Amino acid sequence: MSDSTESKIGFAGDDTSEAILALLPGARQIDLAPETLLVRQGERTDAAFYLDQGAVLVYAETAYGETPLATLTAPRLIGEIGALAALPRTASIKAVTHARLYEITRPQLLELGLQSPQLLLSAIEQLGRRIASVNEALAVYSDALAALENRQFDSGILEDLDNPPPALASFAAAFRRFANEIVGKRRQQDEMASAALIQQSFLPKDDALNKARADIEVAGRIRPTRQVGGDFYDFFLLDDDRLAFSIGDVCGKGTPASLFTSIVVTLLRTVGRDRREVADVIARTNSLLCADNEATMFATVFFGVLDLRSGALTYANCGHVAPVHLSAQGEMRRLKPTGLPLAIDAGRAARTETCRLEPGEKLILITDGVTEAMNAAKEEFGEARFIDALTQSAGAAPREMLSTLFAVVDAFAAGVEQADDIGCLIVERKAGA
Repeated sequence: MSDSTESKIGFAGDDTSEAILALLPGARQIDLAPETLLVRQGERTDAAFYLDQGAVLVYAETAYGETPLATLTAPRLIGEIGALAALPRTASIKAVTHARLYEITRPQLLELGLQSPQLLLSAIEQLGRRIASVNEALAVYSDALAALENRQFDSGILEDLDNPPPALASFAAAFRRFANEIVGKRRQQDEMASAALIQQSFLPKDDALNKARADIEVAGRIRPTRQVGGDFYDFFLLDDDRLAFSIGDVCGKGTPASLFTSIVVTLLRTVGRDRREVADVIARTNSLLCADNEATMFATVFFGVLDLRSGALTYANCGHVAPVHLSAQGEMRRLKPTGLPLAIDAGRAARTETCRLEPGEKLILITDGVTEAMNAAKEEFGEARFIDALTQSAGAAPREMLSTLFAVVDAFAAGVEQADDIGCLIVERKAGA
């Protein structure tokens, strides 16, 4: 036993300390090298330990690794609460330095408690302090988790996490991880807000077109996820007789995808106004997107030009979800892909196809976020449910049909957050046109 041992041990009084010291000559001595385990969390508790020399680390073992709880230095009693209550070990203990300990059995502790009630009182006091520290830690953790979930990253929470009170010093590393996570999430939130702004700024307003034209009606909507993607739709008049429209999905998420989306939309608009043929628009746009595409991004795109007088539609479907051509009688057919996505191969532009959109007929264009929407059971909304939703609202106006589709998808998802944007554009050639 160390000659420098003080009479005060942990929270025990002088009488208790002397009684414990009197047990040590006959107790089992344990010498530990640094990093050597003394007890394992969850093991049966049948003894406490008197730490005579050195220091030990008390830590919790979780699925994510070791969480330090406290570093204890000699001289002091360790594990008396669990031993007195015969509870399994609530934490693991290993040596930080070379350490010398003595084992005190549970019967010996119980006898000490009868001889010196101060030991029992000090154990209760120590337990109360631990509970208070844990409660305080849980309160700060709860605030931090709520901030992450609600994306309310105020400075007060960061201050609490970065500068925990002394009683919570053992939780400092975990608090700092929380603080760093909040800082990262706050930066990500700012980036996502910028990406969403870019994405929304390129969406046209359907009211202006619908009010100006009696021969056509359009309705479009993009619902971005938290991790904003690159879904888009667009429509614009080339002249009094022709309407160009498109829908697409850029690979990736966040600001890079939104910026690439803005490039795709801008090129389709600019080249579309400059060149009359859909094939030329797609070929030129594809060539420009392939040039200096070091990020190797690409976009699935449907681009079509509708002659508002004749109803003739010329289109190219560059790897995108096949739109639905809905007749006035409720019959449906798909406009399948006619080539590769844009920005993959400059020498392979998609071919074009033609069809006719009669008065009263609609074209329903979606992004894959619709059919790939998930519910809690990890089931996809799928093609069959999509067609059923269109069947339910086949006779409705585009805006009502759009609302019905989103409502059906939402009911299926039942609040489950989606991993991809959900987008839809509906174009109807009005009856009597």
